[in-house]
Amino acid sequence: MTLGKYEPTIRADGTKDYSVPGTGSYTVKAGNTTYFSLGTEWDKITDTYGLDATGQNMFDYFNKPALDDAVSASKEIRFSHNPEAYGECALKWEWDYLQEKHGYFALEKRGDFWYAIK
Repeated sequence: MTLGKYEPTIRADGTKDYSVPGTGSYTVKAGNTTYFSLGTEWDKITDTYGLDATGQNMFDYFNKPALDDAVSASKEIRFSHNPEAYGECALKWEWDYLQEKHGYFALEKRGDFWYAIK
């Protein structure tokens, strides 16, 4: 499973288009691996269910179960962006959760990815 930061496409006029992932986005870097993304549904889900703006509720309701499923299926977990480099955000929360709940303890940089080690 590939985890990472979502990066929007930058249009010619400099505007960010969040409906299309940019080349640095984890959804693009994932290739043929599994990844979790709510895509354009993010805002709709947040509004419909009255979730917090920081994304913590979304993380609890959606990301945690996706991570649990990936671990129970013995999927390799890798990050397209270093989860320790971005401060408090879903990327860091994913890494923290994998450590606390599933016993991962290190990140190994291989090529363009950081692999979670158990």
